[in-house]
Amino acid sequence: MSFLKRIRIPKPILWMIAAGFWTAVWYLAAFRMGNELFLPYPHTVLASFWKLLQEGDFWRAVWQSMQTVLKGALIGCVLGGAFAVFASLSRIFCAIISPLVTVLRATPVASFIILVYVIVRVNGFAIDTVALLIVIIMVIPILYSNLYSGISSFNQGLDEVARVYSFSFRKKIVFLWFPQLKPFLISGVINAIGFAWKAGVAAEVICNLENTIGQNLAESKSNLEMDRLFAWTVTVVLLSVFFECLIKRAFQKKRKGRAVL
Repeated sequence: MSFLKRIRIPKPILWMIAAGFWTAVWYLAAFRMGNELFLPYPHTVLASFWKLLQEGDFWRAVWQSMQTVLKGALIGCVLGGAFAVFASLSRIFCAIISPLVTVLRATPVASFIILVYVIVRVNGFAIDTVALLIVIIMVIPILYSNLYSGISSFNQGLDEVARVYSFSFRKKIVFLWFPQLKPFLISGVINAIGFAWKAGVAAEVICNLENTIGQNLAESKSNLEMDRLFAWTVTVVLLSVFFECLIKRAFQKKRKGRAVL
């Protein structure tokens, strides 16, 4: 086992091995099921996905859902981060906000979707705002928990060093606070963007929002078009993974740029 651990395998090769393994598992499961109405083969889903790429409605749905998810994730991250900062500065605010965050984290997404849907319909708001609000609500506790944990783990000794060398407020943020907070921030944002896609699309499915990925998922299920259902699911997964990788690369470039400086 120690010999295997010492073998250095490039990441692309590892990705290929993992993809090949799970594709084989998928083929075996589909073969075992014996009915593509329930579980289509990977090549069938790939063919359906290729057809979707050539449809104009596909890109309109992706654009609509992407706008909602990214906007909601951004607002949720800002609010969650702000709550974490205020909670670290005030024990009273922390005592007030903590039960709310616990409720948001523990309540099923479907319950919030139904509740927000009813409130939006009763008050005459645009039904499209349901998915946006759901994403915001689901992202807030993720960022709050990560950043609050990061702030709580700050090394107080570094603040003493900054005071001795008369660091400005900007230098404290750039050289002391942000480096300590960055791992928690990266983890929080990556988890948030993944959950934002799941929550947003779930809201679109339940509320049947027009011209969205969720509506197409619901229609595929109703028409028993399992290959299209899987193809739309693959679309959501790819979008989520793409933005997660984008966030990681952004932080890596920022770190390299600062190292050069």
